[in-house]
Amino acid sequence: MAVRTETRDLDLHQEHPSWPAFLHRAPEVALALGLVVVLSLGVALRFSAGEVGDTRTWYDVGRRVLTGASLVGLPEYRYPPTFALLVAPLSLLPFGVFFFAWYAINLGLFAVSVHLALRISFGTTEKIPGRCYWLPGLLVAAFVVDNLAVGQTNILIMALLYWSLLEASRNRGWLAGLPLGAAIAIKAFAAPLLGYFAWRRQPRMFASALLSLAFFLWLLPAPVRGFGRNATEVNLWAQRVVGPYLAHARCGDWGHHGLDYENQSLCAVVRRLLTPADAYPEERHSPTPLYVNLASLSDRQVGIVLCSLFALLVAVFLAACGWQRPRDRAQEGLEYGLAVVGVLLFSAIAWSYFFVLLLLPVTGALRVLRRPRRLSPASVWALRLALGGLGLATLLLLDAHSRALGNLCWATVLWFAVLALACRNLRTGSQHRVVRYQEPPQLP
Repeated sequence: MAVRTETRDLDLHQEHPSWPAFLHRAPEVALALGLVVVLSLGVALRFSAGEVGDTRTWYDVGRRVLTGASLVGLPEYRYPPTFALLVAPLSLLPFGVFFFAWYAINLGLFAVSVHLALRISFGTTEKIPGRCYWLPGLLVAAFVVDNLAVGQTNILIMALLYWSLLEASRNRGWLAGLPLGAAIAIKAFAAPLLGYFAWRRQPRMFASALLSLAFFLWLLPAPVRGFGRNATEVNLWAQRVVGPYLAHARCGDWGHHGLDYENQSLCAVVRRLLTPADAYPEERHSPTPLYVNLASLSDRQVGIVLCSLFALLVAVFLAACGWQRPRDRAQEGLEYGLAVVGVLLFSAIAWSYFFVLLLLPVTGALRVLRRPRRLSPASVWALRLALGGLGLATLLLLDAHSRALGNLCWATVLWFAVLALACRNLRTGSQHRVVRYQEPPQLP
């Protein structure tokens, strides 16, 4: 009897810096450049028609920082002073230049995010199949376009979170906490990752993230805004945005807009299903409201349901990932993807452009599907179902009733369940795959 032992992905941290591999793949690069040209023409047409999205808000708050005006009470700006300070130098430019500079920055950040997702999932020693360069981007393309068209900040947040996860995979705790703290100081919905790294017993990264958060939130703006004014603006932002979520699982001061079908967060979808809330956005002025509720519960009862769902998500996460840290890159990549999906599900607000963060979970799923022998057949088919479900949910965003029912939210819940199943499958499986076989009989 002969024994053949296959050993894969046992070294998580032996990586060597290399030029991004996707730059050496001419067909993929040519296709990407062609898509960028088409997309840029579309954005230019939108700009000429006066459709500038949230970019006008970023420009205005940047100008307010330059002129020393207050950031308190602005209806469209729900961020801490940190982001306004970061865009202030860019606001010295004329608005048209600012608009396209911010667009170009986001394009570059998406390319960086693709590279980071591949590094997290594959490392630098394993060959990356061609489809993993373009298929993850294709599956989140609608959310990328949404970010670029609206001028939102989620691609920036994604790049920061992926950078943090990559450095964490290299055991560089102090460096890994820096981009995580910056991401939370810009947009607080990334905060659940702090809980993940605390649970994973990475004290250096946790401490670094807290110090980085304090620096970007309190110290960086203070010399420009003044310590007293900055403290006031941060406190008022926390009362306006963070407080309602922590107290009632509500999305700040968004009012009705936080409950219409554009919000695909678990909080909003559960409220639409359990309370009679008109799912049409206020600006639609539809003569007939859109109700999808299955019950009419009180706010207190809905809060209990949401807390129970959040507790269930945490329990599933803990059961899937276990107390021990991942043993190999495949398990680590899926666990990081699961943590990113959890960030989306715990958020009080999740407009469609938030779901660009699914880039990493999709990349991790494709990585393990490339060598599915470590997974059970159920995990393999579940991952394939989640990939197809994301594509279907994206198409259903064209239908108001599907969005009101939370099609994208439930597709994300499916991703959470499937990644949890795959993580548990990898964790409980053997670190070494041993295949036993008999030698063929020798002929006389």
